[in-house]
Amino acid sequence: ELRLFLNTLVGNGNLPGAVVLLARGDKVVLHEAIAKGDVDRSASLQTDAIFRLYSMTKPLTAVAMLLLYEDGKWSFDDLLSDHLPEFRDFASRSDSLASRQPTLRELFTHTSGHGFGDTMEEIMANVERLDILGASSLVDLVGRYARLPARYEPGTRWEYSFAMDLQALIVERVTGQRYDLFLKERVFEPLGMHDTGVALTPAQDRRLVPGYARDAETGRLRHCSALEMQEIIFPIGGSSFRSTARDYARFARMLINPGSLGRTTDLPPETAELIFTNMLPQTLLEKSHNTLHYDVGGGNGFSLNGRLCIDPAKAARPVGRNTYEWAGAHGTWFWADPTNDIVFVGMTHRAMPHLEIEPLSIVSQELVYRALLG
Repeated sequence: ELRLFLNTLVGNGNLPGAVVLLARGDKVVLHEAIAKGDVDRSASLQTDAIFRLYSMTKPLTAVAMLLLYEDGKWSFDDLLSDHLPEFRDFASRSDSLASRQPTLRELFTHTSGHGFGDTMEEIMANVERLDILGASSLVDLVGRYARLPARYEPGTRWEYSFAMDLQALIVERVTGQRYDLFLKERVFEPLGMHDTGVALTPAQDRRLVPGYARDAETGRLRHCSALEMQEIIFPIGGSSFRSTARDYARFARMLINPGSLGRTTDLPPETAELIFTNMLPQTLLEKSHNTLHYDVGGGNGFSLNGRLCIDPAKAARPVGRNTYEWAGAHGTWFWADPTNDIVFVGMTHRAMPHLEIEPLSIVSQELVYRALLG
């Protein structure tokens, strides 16, 4: 049924193609490429195609921070300014709506007071005013973020933000390494994730699929412009990485069973368990918050840079308790379900498919659990 669903979306012109990987325990149940990587060419999409992760980079950043947590380099109650002095006046400036500094715990949960705005118009105005896409480095980018005032008192709201980019700079400051090189050394190489990173080799670049968007006039898919891709050329914590379904599935499997793959032994189970631990206070769980098709509250909590289903019955979802998940703006999505030992990774290459078609993650979860659990 999952194949039929995706093929139907391709046939209707909603998607150019997709690669999906489903695993239960150590067994790969499904790893398949559907349709094309480039709709203008006859060649079929391959399972080793490389996709832009966009926000599916964020869980990678959570693990990078957890590795440093295990090394004793920070604690959840640390203040942001303890690690990034760029934000030392976050709560003291005249236009700030915060009376205190956010903690790193709040930085992980989109409750730190940071944000671009409430509406798309306000968000884009701030992005343009600060020339976010014109930043030359992670330090430059975070410096531009620091010019934005606090939007609310930390811990009182859930608002999607750029907090994961701040985490990446913390990693660089603590380690003295460029962010992607730290991840390569501590995560990608130990896990055998050889096709994951920011900079690609010429051979890998040939496997990078083009981005598509729906043309407003014709209704058909067309190649994205450089502006629509909004790619940042240096490594950041919330975006910029590329990967394959296989590589990302190895990462997701490691979350459920640390040390089970490759040479990864430096993320103990008790530390990895923090990924599957809700970090939002009950006062925020009682409210409804959302970004795109992801809602928080009503059975869905939030842990470290990703949503957590803490009460599947209340959330009316088929997944197991404490399923961790997130997605990317150009059509990548995944979840890791420790209760049922299920990992799923889906990758397509169309900008914001969540806005026009039934959310890929919602339908794929219904179909996967119907097939596996009946």
